[in-house]
Amino acid sequence: MATFIPYEGKKGTTIKAIVRIKGYKTKCKSFPNITLAKSWAKKIEAAMEDGSFIEKSPIPAANIQKVKIEYISELINYFRDNIAPTRYADAHKYNCMFDWWIDKIGNLKVVNLTASDLSACKQILLTEKIENNQSRKPNTINKYLMCISAVLTFARDELELIEYNPMSKVKTVPKPDGRKRYLSVEELAIYLDACKKHSLMIYVFVLIALGTGGRYSEVQHLKVENIDYQNERVYYIDTKNKTSRGVHVEPETLELLKQLCIENNIQSGYIFKGKRGDSLAFIRGVLYQIIKDVGLDDFTVHDMRHTFASYSAMNGATLLDIAELLGQKSLSVTRRYSHLTQKHTDSIVKKVVKKIIPEV
Repeated sequence: MATFIPYEGKKGTTIKAIVRIKGYKTKCKSFPNITLAKSWAKKIEAAMEDGSFIEKSPIPAANIQKVKIEYISELINYFRDNIAPTRYADAHKYNCMFDWWIDKIGNLKVVNLTASDLSACKQILLTEKIENNQSRKPNTINKYLMCISAVLTFARDELELIEYNPMSKVKTVPKPDGRKRYLSVEELAIYLDACKKHSLMIYVFVLIALGTGGRYSEVQHLKVENIDYQNERVYYIDTKNKTSRGVHVEPETLELLKQLCIENNIQSGYIFKGKRGDSLAFIRGVLYQIIKDVGLDDFTVHDMRHTFASYSAMNGATLLDIAELLGQKSLSVTRRYSHLTQKHTDSIVKKVVKKIIPEV
């Protein structure tokens, strides 16, 4: 005997038909109306009563080979070989971190790893001496901690080897205030003159870096297709934080860039190529030699980006403006330039006060 049960849902009333016949498993199916439900139930009952009803065999479960991991070393190696290459563009740069963690906790069982173990490793990272008897910088230490955290999160979420990530209880190392080194007007003149004397390629590279605030890698990977001569812009595509942006470039710089491409017969693809033409030029090394030769103390290639941001701030750009120009998602990084925007904001306040507060 069939049973029909109405259910009220978002799409209205649904009729659930239930057929129970001795010797067979209960059969259920839902329909939009009672007519269809009764028609289906009648056919099922008839087939069961005359013996013509055939039970469908259940689909056999897939032959899933579960990953057998017991020790941290096995977990890290599995993550390195199978997961990291699909997640990170330059997965190989984490190999030294993977090896370090294997050396320190590789012999521990995954299920036995505690926050205390990880905290002890954090202390080693803080005190351990590396090249030239130097300690690791806070940012580097945090990268090591985030590396193992990614591995353990994978073990928790996808392998279900642990119920929680013990790294969640370990605090990262506080970051020091960001660098605020930028070139003075006099230093800029000296630096640009030295770059100009070296070669057109180096000079153009530095003009673009200083004039747009682009990261070294962003400028290095510029292609002919990324240059918009008509609208005077360069486009940095798929950058470090997975975004793209366009930045204005001065016409004089674009003319020199066009000259560089003509002289080197660069019609498409990367602009800053090496002598062989099949790889990017190692401009960073040349720039550091120039920086050393002209005596720019405590100045790095990355500080060209700081120089652009600092002069932007001193010429009226807001922190939001600077973040957009630099392609930064978080204003917390951009706040290092807040002291330079003070004069600009002070002048705004003075103008507003004169309008809204009468003279006393």
